[in-house]
Amino acid sequence: MSKMDIREIMMMLSSSERKVIKYFAERGIKNAYIDELAKAIKSDIAEVSRAALWLENKGLVKREPEEYQCIIPTEKGLKYKNRVLPEQAILDLLKKKNKVSLRDLFEHSGLEREEVNAAIGILIKQGFIEVKKEGNQKLVEITDLGKKVKELSSVQLMKNLLEKGKIITEDIKTWKELILRGLARKIVERRWKIALTPKGEELIKLGIPEVEVIEQITPEVIKSGIWKTKPIRWYDVYAFVPKVYGGRKHPLRVIMEKIRKVFLEMGFREMRGPWVELAFYNMDAMWIPQDHPARELQATFYIEKPEKGFVEDEELIKVVKEVQETGGDTGSTGWQQPWDPNEALRLLLRTHTTAVTFRIICNLIRKGKVKPPVKFFCIGRVFRNETIDWKHLAEFHQVEGVVLHENLTLRSLMGYISEFYRKMGIKKLRFKPTYNPYTEPSMEIFAWHPRLKKWIEVGNSGLFRPECLHPYGIKCNAIAWGLAVERLAMLLYDIEDIRKLVGPMCDLDWIRYFEYPKIGFE
Repeated sequence: MSKMDIREIMMMLSSSERKVIKYFAERGIKNAYIDELAKAIKSDIAEVSRAALWLENKGLVKREPEEYQCIIPTEKGLKYKNRVLPEQAILDLLKKKNKVSLRDLFEHSGLEREEVNAAIGILIKQGFIEVKKEGNQKLVEITDLGKKVKELSSVQLMKNLLEKGKIITEDIKTWKELILRGLARKIVERRWKIALTPKGEELIKLGIPEVEVIEQITPEVIKSGIWKTKPIRWYDVYAFVPKVYGGRKHPLRVIMEKIRKVFLEMGFREMRGPWVELAFYNMDAMWIPQDHPARELQATFYIEKPEKGFVEDEELIKVVKEVQETGGDTGSTGWQQPWDPNEALRLLLRTHTTAVTFRIICNLIRKGKVKPPVKFFCIGRVFRNETIDWKHLAEFHQVEGVVLHENLTLRSLMGYISEFYRKMGIKKLRFKPTYNPYTEPSMEIFAWHPRLKKWIEVGNSGLFRPECLHPYGIKCNAIAWGLAVERLAMLLYDIEDIRKLVGPMCDLDWIRYFEYPKIGFE
């Protein structure tokens, strides 16, 4: 080791590291326990532990853990701190009376039944007592060997343990009986030892110069000018430091921000609504019948307290009731069954963001506060009582787009959807006819997943039926579509399981290091 190496190392040492090195140099030793070292140099164990770690990073010492077994009293064992063990109490009693009935021991010894049974077993095993039957009772009698014993070995062990609080030992067999009785237990403790490396020994042999360094640059240090007379401690820029994970947006948040940007570019206005929703806006206002399977507990999360909400607009209740039962003036015959307003006022966790659309339709467009032509979108959380698998979650994010304008057709709907996905970087789409109670015609949207090599469903769409529009004074057409953000994320991040995005299967390393999708994220 050259003189330059020594100077560099010495200039890097903190004050706590110098104290540790000096401790070894002054005493001429090569190793020491951290707790003993901390006590000797009058320092905190945590500070000495940090200094040892820094010295180890510099190759001057090596930290070595030593494990050893200890016996400590249990909570049950601590009860005997001010009283003798039951076996000693019974033996002392028998020395005075020679023999005692088993019933008297149970009733008048002052010991619990469990203690008496355990003590008798121990004393019989060691040959200190005998149990004999005389008539209808059992008698416990002391033997000649028992009369000679002053103090039992178990009592001596327990006294020693209670006095010291902890005994370091490798002879666990000696304590086996007390451990089995629950009076003591074995623990393993770790003690750290610091040992000098050859590099550390060489440094001490060459001598440790007395250098007073400035540990931190503070305003006081600069103002006083002390930095001109004292050296500033050097820092090893190659030293190991723990990795710090900075804050980062969640992959789903990145997708949602991109979706919001796309909708705004396409001229849409954002709408928002509550998570806890009335079945009225979530189902009834959009002409979903009250016996539809989607309303069942197996599909929807209902609220227990409060169970119901309210709609202030009584006229709106009448309109929805008429359309549900007879179709009103929409040209439809309705569902031809009684409509229960109490069922409509039940509270639930919204199952789709279309509930937000119908809050806008019922409360703003119907009252003339907002007039078509309009384009709205919503990004929000929805909840469904689904079985979780690779493509389903019980809680996920949905995106809703709705356009109200004259002469909108199915071709208009397909055009909007295609343009939206194109801006999101997805061009390979398929549309499949489907059924929805509130849209006609309706289409499911599928996108090609390159890793799974299959088409996966990413959304649903359609033209709102007259029953969903005419009751609220809307005479123009309306197209709408909804998609799951998590499904879209599967495509854009090229992952095969939706559960990798959120929940216990989420890969934290992927969250920390995920790459932003290249397509559509210029």
